Amino acid sequence: MNFLKEIKNPLSKKVVILNQIKEVAMKRVIVMFCMFLCLSVGVFAQDKAKEEGAVFPVPKALDNSFINWMVGEWEGWSESPMGKTTDYVAYKLGLDNQFLIITYEGKGAKSSYKGRGAITLTPEGGVTGFWIDNMRTMSKGKGKIEGTKLTMEWSTPGAGQGKRITEKINHDKFVVSETWNMPDGKVMENRSEMTRVKQAAKK
Repeated sequence: MNFLKEIKNPLSKKVVILNQIKEVAMKRVIVMFCMFLCLSVGVFAQDKAKEEGAVFPVPKALDNSFINWMVGEWEGWSESPMGKTTDYVAYKLGLDNQFLIITYEGKGAKSSYKGRGAITLTPEGGVTGFWIDNMRTMSKGKGKIEGTKLTMEWSTPGAGQGKRITEKINHDKFVVSETWNMPDGKVMENRSEMTRVKQAAKK
């Protein structure tokens, strides 16, 4: 009997050890399966995102009565200490209606001036903008719309600072008054008058 017990006990210990090994192995298999499943879900989500295309959060399109009124093509004149010019300006909404894009050209007796720019509304309700021209200047502006007036403060490195006020007279006419403080301390004043020649296309 003792001999049989001695044989049985080692066998029992081996069985217990084998069961423990099987349990550990099974746990490892389960953990590896879970990791594989998570990885597969992530890859599937990435593939699906690629198929559907990336989604970028876009701000709400501009919807301001003054900006909407400006859209169209205008012609008129400007007068400054440098002389008088015949002007053309076009305003249009661009980049998914996030900006009012401006194209300007003024022709004088001996030269011409061309500029491009854009303005948009800030989250705080103000106006911000930029301007570039064929004089190779780059200006930044900020301001506000109040009723029938757009007031902008512009700053141009090397060319001074100025205030530009665009005032709506009626649906088809606006005037601009501008005061510019030059680097040499002089003050230059400009005045423009524009009449609508082409209404904005209806959506």
